[in-house]
Amino acid sequence: MFCAISGEAPEHPVVSKKSGQVYERRLIVKYIEDNGKDPVSGEDLSVDDLLDIKSTPGTVKPRPPTMTSIPSILSVLQNEWDSIMLETFTMKQQYQQVRQELSHALYQHDAACRVIARLMKERDAAREALANVEAHIGTKAASTESAADVTMDDATSTGLSAEIREKLEATTAVLSKTRKRKPNTTAEAVQTYTQRKVFPGLHAARSPGIAALDLDAKNGLVLTGGNDKNALVFSQSEEKVVATLKGHSKKITHVSWTGRSEEAGQDMALTASADQTVKIWTVGDKAYGYSAAHTLSGHSAEVTGLCVHPTKDYVATASMDSTWAFHDLETGSTVMTARSDQVSNGYSSAAFHPDGLLFGTGTTDSAVKIWDVRTKDAVASFEGHTGAVKTMTFSENGYLMAAAGENNEVSIWNLRTLEVIQKLKVADQGVINALAWDQSGTYLGVGGTDIRIFKVKTWQELANLTDNTAEITSLKFGPLGDYLVAGGLDRSLRVFGVAE
Repeated sequence: MFCAISGEAPEHPVVSKKSGQVYERRLIVKYIEDNGKDPVSGEDLSVDDLLDIKSTPGTVKPRPPTMTSIPSILSVLQNEWDSIMLETFTMKQQYQQVRQELSHALYQHDAACRVIARLMKERDAAREALANVEAHIGTKAASTESAADVTMDDATSTGLSAEIREKLEATTAVLSKTRKRKPNTTAEAVQTYTQRKVFPGLHAARSPGIAALDLDAKNGLVLTGGNDKNALVFSQSEEKVVATLKGHSKKITHVSWTGRSEEAGQDMALTASADQTVKIWTVGDKAYGYSAAHTLSGHSAEVTGLCVHPTKDYVATASMDSTWAFHDLETGSTVMTARSDQVSNGYSSAAFHPDGLLFGTGTTDSAVKIWDVRTKDAVASFEGHTGAVKTMTFSENGYLMAAAGENNEVSIWNLRTLEVIQKLKVADQGVINALAWDQSGTYLGVGGTDIRIFKVKTWQELANLTDNTAEITSLKFGPLGDYLVAGGLDRSLRVFGVAE
């Protein structure tokens, strides 16, 4: 009969009612005082649960080791070993208990993080819904007071009024005298284009990507529209977003400045969206305090084209509902709507001719239609593209038009002969999302898989910029052609320019 704790014959043996183990009374009593449990079974144990064992004859107390013989040394070592084993056993029990507590705490922490993430998502959705409601209420109020926002059903159906025609023709007469411009930047300088700056992280990450941009060079502002339904005003000098324009319920497809900053300081901003509307944003007394002054809500499908007229008083829009329209920026009214039997599957892009009398629209049927803005008549058609015409633009001198479909090829059309004079190809299996001429009409920028710059007439590729990590969706040259800004699906605003 040996003690379960010391492993020695007990002087005063007792037995536990809970586990049936035999212990030395003084050892088990001390253990119960310290832990209150049975050392073997782990059950709750008190002194009352111990039964004395009466042995006959009485247990003879072992002779204490004298440490003078091998058996005595072995006995001492055995005792020490038993003590270590007991301590190790206790530590293992404590270690297992701590592990269970830690596992439970980690589970609770993970659950709390999930709840917090869900609540934050619901909060952001509520804020966005509130912003949409506020913008909608503000728009409706402005509409009630000034009757500024009208649908296209109220627009005239016979073309522009004589007063507007006269205004457009006067603008054309002035612009035609300034068509031929010499380039401010040489081809050799363009060949040195490199990425000067990059501003990452614009727009929300949940719907990543810059879908469109426009440049206000005078004020150093870039207007971007994102797949997150918002538009941002980015200051190049401050290198930060200075205004966020909220109000659309779907992704923004196009953005544009009106070009009035030369006369009015801060410019008006325009945003078109897949929610079938166009918003006109004006600045109040506060710097960068943009608010939606008018909402053009006449289209019945996604707005795919947004072009400010050279007069800076009107804007034209095109939509997947197979209509294009002409609007007054000051009143927010639609002055003309055009629908043609020649187009039945919608417009995919649009651009004004520099003189302002011709309006080009790319269709989903692989063609570009040219319209006389004054009469709504179709004056030319350019066919042969691949798929929908995703982007198109007129050269600043008015002689050429560039258009790209759903392949890796840009068609250059001569507007005087109505023929393709050049086809420019980008990377194999590449895509093209954006085209832009510089203000002299000397260089053509092509954005998509990468950015390439070509020289007119020779069509030499002067630069191939591959710093983007996702597709480029929009690009604009600076007024002197010495730099360009580009935005893409990687949420980055990039500035490329002549090497310094």
